[in-house]
Amino acid sequence: MIKITNALIIKDFDSNPFYGELVVDENKIVFVGEKSNIECETVVDAKQNIIMPGFVDAHTHSAMTLFKGLDGGKCLQDWLYSMQKKEMNLTSSDVYYGTVLSCFEFAKNGITTVNDNFHLAEYSAKAFADFGMRAVVGLNQRYSMKKFLSVEELEKKYLAIKEFGELITPSFYCHSIYNADEKMFAVCEQLAKKYDCFCSTHASETLEEVGKCASQNNDMSPIELLESYGFFDNKSLIYHATNIDENDIRILAKNNVSVSANFGSNFKLASGIAPIYQMAKYGVNVCLGTDGSASNNKLDMFREMYLAGTSQNVLLSRANCFEAKDILKMATINGAKALGLNNVGTLNVGSFADLIMLDANGINNTPNYDIFENIVFSMGSEDVLMTMINGKVVYQNGKYTFKKSKNSIINKVKEIQKKFI
Repeated sequence: MIKITNALIIKDFDSNPFYGELVVDENKIVFVGEKSNIECETVVDAKQNIIMPGFVDAHTHSAMTLFKGLDGGKCLQDWLYSMQKKEMNLTSSDVYYGTVLSCFEFAKNGITTVNDNFHLAEYSAKAFADFGMRAVVGLNQRYSMKKFLSVEELEKKYLAIKEFGELITPSFYCHSIYNADEKMFAVCEQLAKKYDCFCSTHASETLEEVGKCASQNNDMSPIELLESYGFFDNKSLIYHATNIDENDIRILAKNNVSVSANFGSNFKLASGIAPIYQMAKYGVNVCLGTDGSASNNKLDMFREMYLAGTSQNVLLSRANCFEAKDILKMATINGAKALGLNNVGTLNVGSFADLIMLDANGINNTPNYDIFENIVFSMGSEDVLMTMINGKVVYQNGKYTFKKSKNSIINKVKEIQKKFI
């Protein structure tokens, strides 16, 4: 058992932070309060630093860190065309090591759960399991850029990924309406219904996508087209929703669809500003994701929170669209809800011990009038002192517990990089 003492605890974002203690037994929180009498083998003095839920990155492509810095200055469709050609040259080993490198970045930045979508998904799953990262891994019929899977093959991979352990949860994923047809969506919907999990897709990311969809589908938007497919009949998660109108938002709200907004990526690719204020007003569950670091180019939820808040202020010409606590929910509990993960996103008794320690005594938190405001708008990954996932510390004060060193993984990725130079 592990006891964290002398901590400024944020167990959720609807209650006030307080100084107290938190006890972890194996992988779950068994006490959170002012003082615990439970005797523990390990005691960690938090030194009045912040203990809060780890971030939930609701949309990313982890292995695409291998392409970070390539094809900058391109809009989405040109960028995507170039990326997909490069992906044809990736091996299973490349995907594994690219994903591991992203895990180092996730952990350093306080991200404890990720929702990942990429080819050769079982190798990403193995990387997450080896590192100790909680991950939802999306399975696509487009197994690689050269092969499509049958229903039976896709189901077999789903069952295989479930064997990676409690940290890894498989789901189903179709890239987009322009990269998958109605039959491919139907296969993923069928399997998602069978296994009671969600299905996800990119949608309405650019005006070009929206315009082409309308011209080819009787003036329907991508959201309307997905509804006509029956995609929203099951649990579903949409990535981006950058270019949607009020009717689209009504459809999403009516069908209890979650939306992962990805501001860093959308801004860099000039895709637009997702209207998350309007979505939230209609009751849509809005969460945040980094997208892949080939389009972002940083796996940093602090930056996503800052952009989520400030973007709406600019979009609507008002400075109070969201309270800081609401943005923090988007980065934690809302993401967990979208991914169907129970006991993730808060630090209540019974929650998984997925938590981070932030520097409460540094420059970024001084002065401290409003801790939530500081976390969203002042603090950054440099303030992450410790990251714990499922009761195990994976990062602390610049050091990782992964079995291979950070430098060895960096050197491996540099070798992979040579094929793209």
